[in-house]
Amino acid sequence: ATLVLKSSDLVLMGFTCYADISTLPGHYIFYWELKSKTISDIVKLDNKVLVECCCVMEESLCALYRELRSKDGSIGALEIRVVQQETFNSLMELAISQGASPSQYKTPICINSSEASAVLESNVLACFFSDKSPTL
Repeated sequence: ATLVLKSSDLVLMGFTCYADISTLPGHYIFYWELKSKTISDIVKLDNKVLVECCCVMEESLCALYRELRSKDGSIGALEIRVVQQETFNSLMELAISQGASPSQYKTPICINSSEASAVLESNVLACFFSDKSPTL
């Protein structure tokens, strides 16, 4: 997906994800913190680019995922939620407040903490979904 972003003004600064099973069908949600390549602090989100990122990510997942998503329909469309800048710093501050070592902290690839989810959700700027099923 970072190759898709290269064609835009956006750079991926951090990410994490979780499997949302609160909806039927469940689906994967990726939280992305993006930055503009230009000097401007204003991040302009391009719907076409971010939907394409969702599709490319789905294509890169295993054959079982693609089958369950395409044929079976038991997995919903992959979602990217773009969060405000500094959101991942807030996640780090939360972890440190709960006893994590500042020098050893690394953003988790997957989250399952309700507190971390709340930090992410409170900073969502926009949501994007894959608009086609991945190939089998």
